[in-house]
Amino acid sequence: MKPWIYVLAIALFAVSPASAAAPAPAKSVAELDARLGAAFKDAHIPGASVALVQAGHVTFAKGYGYADLARHISATADTPFRAGSISKSFTSIGIMTLVERHKLSLDEKLTDFAPDVHFTNAWEQTNPVRLANLLEHTTGWPDISTRVLARDEKSWSVLQGVQFSSSEFVSRWAPGRFMVYDNAGPAVATLAMERASGKTFDQYMRDAVLRPMGMATADFDLPPDLAQRISRSYAPDGTITPYQYIVLKPAGSLNVSARELAQLVRFYLANGTVDNAHILSPQSIARIERSETNLASQNGFTYGYGLGNAIFPNTGISFRGHNGQIDSFTSVYGYNRRCDCGYVLMANGGTGVDFGTPAAQAVQDYLTRGLAAQPKPIVHLDQAALDRWTGFYRVNTPPNALLRPYVEILNTFRVTAQNGKITLSGLNGSHEYYPVSEHLFRRSEYENPTLAFVEDGGEAYKIGAFTGGAVREPAWLVAAEALVATTCLLGAIAGLLMLLPWLYFAARRRLADRGGLLMRIAPLLSTVALCTMMILPLMVVTGSNTSALHQLADVGPYSVTILAGSILFPMLALTGLVLAIRHANARAIVRAYVMINSAALLVAAAYLFSIGWIPMQPWNM
Repeated sequence: MKPWIYVLAIALFAVSPASAAAPAPAKSVAELDARLGAAFKDAHIPGASVALVQAGHVTFAKGYGYADLARHISATADTPFRAGSISKSFTSIGIMTLVERHKLSLDEKLTDFAPDVHFTNAWEQTNPVRLANLLEHTTGWPDISTRVLARDEKSWSVLQGVQFSSSEFVSRWAPGRFMVYDNAGPAVATLAMERASGKTFDQYMRDAVLRPMGMATADFDLPPDLAQRISRSYAPDGTITPYQYIVLKPAGSLNVSARELAQLVRFYLANGTVDNAHILSPQSIARIERSETNLASQNGFTYGYGLGNAIFPNTGISFRGHNGQIDSFTSVYGYNRRCDCGYVLMANGGTGVDFGTPAAQAVQDYLTRGLAAQPKPIVHLDQAALDRWTGFYRVNTPPNALLRPYVEILNTFRVTAQNGKITLSGLNGSHEYYPVSEHLFRRSEYENPTLAFVEDGGEAYKIGAFTGGAVREPAWLVAAEALVATTCLLGAIAGLLMLLPWLYFAARRRLADRGGLLMRIAPLLSTVALCTMMILPLMVVTGSNTSALHQLADVGPYSVTILAGSILFPMLALTGLVLAIRHANARAIVRAYVMINSAALLVAAAYLFSIGWIPMQPWNM
C-alpha cells in the first residue's frame, strides 16, 4: 500500500528545493557496500536487504542488520520482507498476461466485468471507468480512507475487500483526465482477472506470474513456512508493527525477498522474459511502461504512471520501477535498459527506502557510472507560446479528503516565462523547466519531461507525472487567499503577544466593561483549535505505520480531539466576531483586531466546511 507521506511528498515534488550535490559514484561494489551500510544506519533502519542486477544477472545480494531484533536473526538477501505497493507491478503483469491471450481488454468497462461492484461516475455514459483507468489511477476516485487502510481481515476475498471499500468509489471528475494514486483501483481490476481466469487472485498470480518468474516462495498470502521466515517490521519508536492483512490484497500484500524480487528487474530488462520463461511480449512491456489515460496523453505526455510502473523523477539518468510501503516495511526496485542494470532495496523500519533516499541514489549512481545522460532535446518556443501557460495554479486533484487542505494550500504556485523556459515558483522554492514540445517540459537535470500543460474546456491545466493536475486560477483569488492566511497568522502573533497583558488586566477586572477577556482571546483560541485539527492528522500521516493509523481510523481520544477542534474552531471565531460587534465600548483598535481576525478565521472555516473538514470525522476520511 502507498504511505500517505509519500503521496504528500510527491505532490510537493515539483516545487521542492534542490538537494545537495551528490557524492561521486562508488568505484567498486565494496565501496558501495560500505555506503549502503552507512546509509541504512543513518536512516535508523533495523534490517535491510539489497540485490543488484547487471547484464541480466544478480551480481550482488546482501542483508544488513537484523530481521528480528529480539531473536538476533540477521537479515539476508533471502529474508522475506513485505513489498507493499510493488505488488501493483505484479498485478498489472498478471492482467496483461490475460490481455495477451485475448481474455481481457484494457478498454473493458468496470460495469461489464464486475457488475456487482457499486461505484459512482456521473460521466459513465461518455467516460466510463475502464480497466486501464483502474491500473493507471485515472478513475477520478480518491485514495482509500483511514477506514479501509486500517481494516485487518485475514480471510477476506478480493471481492469482499472491494465491496467493503466501494462506498468510496466516486469519480470526482471524468475518468481519463488526471492521475491520482488510488490503492483501490488495482484491486478492483483483479476482479476481471479472476473472472477471465476462473481462479482466485492468489492462485492465478502464483501460476501465471510468480512461479514462472522463478520466484519460488514469494506470495500474496502468508503461508506457515513464509510466516516463520518473514522479517519483523519496526515503528519509529522501535516497537514491532503487527502484520496487517490488508483488505485490498492486490494493491500491497506481496511477501518476497530481495533476491526473488530481483527476478522482476531481470524480467523488465529482458522485455518480458526471465530465465527462458516467456511471460509477456515486448509490446505488452511497452504498454506497461506508458501512461495513456491522462488528459495530456494525446499531447504526447506518456511519461507518467503506467500500469504499475513509473519513471523515477530523479536527476541524471532515469530509472523506472516502483516504491512500496506496508506496516513499517519500505521497498523500491528500479531498472534502466541502457546500462542493463537494476536493483532492489527493502527495509523493515526507520525512515525507510524509496527512489529518493540516499541508499537508492548511491545504487543508481554506481550502476550508471560512466554512462552519460540522454535528455530529451530542448525545442525553441517563442514568448507567446510560453506565455500561454503563465499564471497562478492550484492543485485540483487531492489524493483524498484527509489530505486535501494540505495539498491544495501548499501547492499554489506561479508559472512565469522568460528566456525560452518557464519557472514554477511555490512555497518550497522554484525550478526552471525547458520545453521539449509545445506542451511538454523538463528540468535541465532530468532526461524526460515531468510535466505538461494543456487546455481543456476553457481552462489551462498543469499535468504532472505523479502529481495529478493543477488548474490555473485568477490572480485576485490567489491574492485574496494569501490575504486571509496572512491575517490569520498576524492575528495569532498579536494574540500571543497580548495574552499576558490581557490576562493581567482581566485579573484586575479592568476589562469587564470593555468587552471582557473572552472577546479578546476568542480568535487566539480559535486558532489553537484550527492548529489542533490540522496538525494532529499530519502527525499520523507522517508516522505512516498501521499503529499510528488507528489513531485516525478508530473513534477514540485522538480522533475525537480532532473532531472537537473542528467544531470549536468556527464557534470561537464566530464568538469573537459577535462580541466585538456588540461591545462598542471596547477600544476601537481591539475591536478592529478581533473583528478582522475573526472574519479571516471564518473565511478559512468556510473553506474547510466546503471540503468536509467541519465537522471533521477522521475515521471516515
